[in-house]
Amino acid sequence: MKAELVPENGDPPIPVVRDVTVVGRREYCDVVIANRSLSKRHCVLVKTDGLLVIRDLATTNGTKVKGQKIRWAALLPDDRISLGAYKLRIYLGPDDMPSPSEQYQARARIGGRNGATPETAGAVGGTSTGPWPAASAAAKVDVPVGFPEPSRSLIASPPVIDDFQFEILDDEEDEIIELP
Repeated sequence: MKAELVPENGDPPIPVVRDVTVVGRREYCDVVIANRSLSKRHCVLVKTDGLLVIRDLATTNGTKVKGQKIRWAALLPDDRISLGAYKLRIYLGPDDMPSPSEQYQARARIGGRNGATPETAGAVGGTSTGPWPAASAAAKVDVPVGFPEPSRSLIASPPVIDDFQFEILDDEEDEIIELP
């Protein structure tokens, strides 16, 4: 199953490639979204057997799914989420179909022949949308047959540990918070 976060403001789609992904605005997160309304560590996304689960990490501005503030929720295809004021759509799809990020890369590559790059080619019509999302690690992504090789590596992950534990730190004081 492919899972992606598709920003509603036209920013490039963000693949969710790890089974456990921390999203926030700081560089030590797995997915970095540089928006002041996000907390340093804003939420955790967990991929399991065709399901994507989101958990808010006791943030200041909250996490919403379909307009409702949540602590945790199971996400379905095309669900709309808000991380603070940053709005996204959830893409969940089969491995054999091109995802929004793969389609974006294909458009950027075609646009690149005319001088556009992934940094300057927009999701629609070649308008500027700013830099690609920051990543903590990079690796090649398999592209379906018929699509050009990606011009940039996407977010990747180190090996996933089945029995994991993590600590949540308070945004301001960097103190450990006990989760229920």
